[in-house]
Amino acid sequence: MKNTSSIIMLSIFSFGLLIATKTQAQMNPSQLITDVRELDLNAIAYDPVNPKVGKGSSLSYADVEGSPFWNDSWNPAILFFSNGEKAKINQAKLNLYSNEIHYLSSDGTEFVVNNEGITRLVFLNKNNLTQPIASFAKLINHVSVKGTAYYKVLNAGLFQLILLQKQLIKTSPYDPLQGKRVSSFFTKKDYAIYNEGKVFALDDLNRKSLIASFNNEAKFEMLLKENKTKLKSEKEVTDFLEAYNAAVGKK
Repeated sequence: MKNTSSIIMLSIFSFGLLIATKTQAQMNPSQLITDVRELDLNAIAYDPVNPKVGKGSSLSYADVEGSPFWNDSWNPAILFFSNGEKAKINQAKLNLYSNEIHYLSSDGTEFVVNNEGITRLVFLNKNNLTQPIASFAKLINHVSVKGTAYYKVLNAGLFQLILLQKQLIKTSPYDPLQGKRVSSFFTKKDYAIYNEGKVFALDDLNRKSLIASFNNEAKFEMLLKENKTKLKSEKEVTDFLEAYNAAVGKK
C-alpha cells in the first residue's frame, strides 16, 4: 500500500463529552459483542473542530508493500468509552500494525484517535448503519501480557472466540536486481476464548486446544459428537460455540 498522507496524533479530545476516565473499567463478558440497540447513531460525531490539537510524528508506509489495516476501506464506526460515552466516526480504519484507529475529519484530514479510555470499536455497514460488520474489544494483550490490543470478537454469548490479529513488517535480504531490501506487511493471528472476563489462549483452532478452555468437558464432548464438527475454522468454532452457549444457558 502506498500511503503517503501525514497522520496527526490527537493529544486532546476535542469534546469534553468524550473525555474518558483513566482507569479502564472491567467489561462485562456480554459487552464484547454489541447489541444494535447500543449503537446510538445519534451520538455526537468525533471530529476535531477545535484546532487545539498537537502534531505527532508523521508516519508513512510508502516503502512497505501491503496494508497495515484490518480493512482498507473507510467505514463508519461507533467508539465506546470506559465512562459510558459513545461517539460516531463517519470514516474510520483500524491499523493493526500500530494498534490505532485512523479517521478522516470533515475537511479530509487524517487523524489518529487517542486510545486512552476506549473499550470497544464497532464498524458499521456504510449502506445500512444499523448493521454492524465487525466488533472489536480492547483487552490486555494475552500474547505479550503487557499493553492492550484490539481483538475481533467473532461470536456472542458466554464463551466467545476472539482474534488478536497483528500486521507485522518483514524485510527481505538485499535484492541486487531491485537495488534494495523489500519490506512488506505480514499477518500473525492468535486466537483465544473469552469467558467471564478471562482470556484462554488457543494454540490453534482444533478440538485439543479448545477443550482446555471449557469447564464442562462432558457437555463439550456431547455437543461435539452431536454437531460432528472438526473445529478447524472460525465458522466451525463459532457455530459450535453458539450451540454450546445455548446448552449451558438452559436450566
